[in-house]
Amino acid sequence: MEGKNATTAMQLPLGIRLLNQLGSGVGGLLFELNADQLMAEARKQTGLNDFGDERFIEPLRRLIQALEQEGNLSLAGRISIRGGLLRLLVQRLRIAEDLARHPEIREVPIERPVFILGFMRTGTTLLYNLLARMPGARAPKLWEMLWPSPPPDPATEASDPRIERARRFTEQAQKAVPAMRTIHPLVATAPEECLFLLGLSFIDFAAEARAHLPSYMNWLMSTDVVPAYRYYREVLQLITWKSGAHHLVLKSPIHLYSLDALLSVFPDARIIQTHRDPRQVVASGCSLYEATRIVSARGHDPVALGRQWLDTWGQAMDRAMAVRAKASPEQFLDVHYDELMADPAGQVQRIHRWAGLGGEEAAAGVVQSWLAENPRHKHGVHQYTLEHYGLDAQRVAERFRAYTERFNVLK
Repeated sequence: MEGKNATTAMQLPLGIRLLNQLGSGVGGLLFELNADQLMAEARKQTGLNDFGDERFIEPLRRLIQALEQEGNLSLAGRISIRGGLLRLLVQRLRIAEDLARHPEIREVPIERPVFILGFMRTGTTLLYNLLARMPGARAPKLWEMLWPSPPPDPATEASDPRIERARRFTEQAQKAVPAMRTIHPLVATAPEECLFLLGLSFIDFAAEARAHLPSYMNWLMSTDVVPAYRYYREVLQLITWKSGAHHLVLKSPIHLYSLDALLSVFPDARIIQTHRDPRQVVASGCSLYEATRIVSARGHDPVALGRQWLDTWGQAMDRAMAVRAKASPEQFLDVHYDELMADPAGQVQRIHRWAGLGGEEAAAGVVQSWLAENPRHKHGVHQYTLEHYGLDAQRVAERFRAYTERFNVLK
């Protein structure tokens, strides 16, 4: 939804503002981002030494280099990012231990997983939550992706301490960035984007949401990310090891960047791509990035952000279209935003028929239940304008003309 004031909800809490002011001169010394130091700290915390496949080290170093040289990080940003990198390294150590103790995890079948992808703000979250509730579905929850080790066990899920830990994580995140309650609320026990799992290899196409990182993004665009998707698959096997046979449902817009790698590792994947007029999408996507950048970076230029968002996500769609042009059309199903919003139960039924999942008769009840619990604008109205980011409808339409014509987005 567009609004007159795109900055109203972007004000930082007083505590974050004071932290950034007080720490502007010493943050780089006290909270230096250094790959070797972080890896040593993770080993010390866990008493473990094996991180598994060491191809994650180059992405980690490149990400840190960009954060230090280009990110212009605030103290709050440094503290948050450093803690996130350390969490990922600790989890890699624990996952390697799990796989060494239980090599049978690597034999867990991942058959015909369903992936939802498309630009952010195109209905991916709604569709993901609906498909995740359908009979037989298995969609990783936020707490499982933040701390996948030890392997989640359905028998002890209700008492798993990681759930409360994830609740604290979401509370802290939303206190730091109040606008996220409206833009993309986080719920510890709800299905969440699987970008958290790719992040374990430090292949993070969403990293520029935290700061301007052109060197890292350019490197990501040109590097082979298949190893990261292979590791991502192993973590999915670990998460689902004890939960029995389910059809996996996964979701993230960032798969647009690396659809070729995804299909290389999951050749039998079923891909649902959502579509919406880019003129209704771009400003909302920019506002999502702005909400996190104002916490992480000391300086913020919304016009530069608009230009960067249009460029990098334009490349993402170009890459995805090139992959689709060579792939089997039967592997993909297109879902248009307007049709999803007009008849969500019908679209869920259509997806289940197409994917051969069965259980279509449950769709109406699933949709009714979820919508009753999650009415539109439950957390407020998300406000944004293209003009705030130095963009206009004509420029956006021209950049995505090939996309809108290919998928008949503008009807």
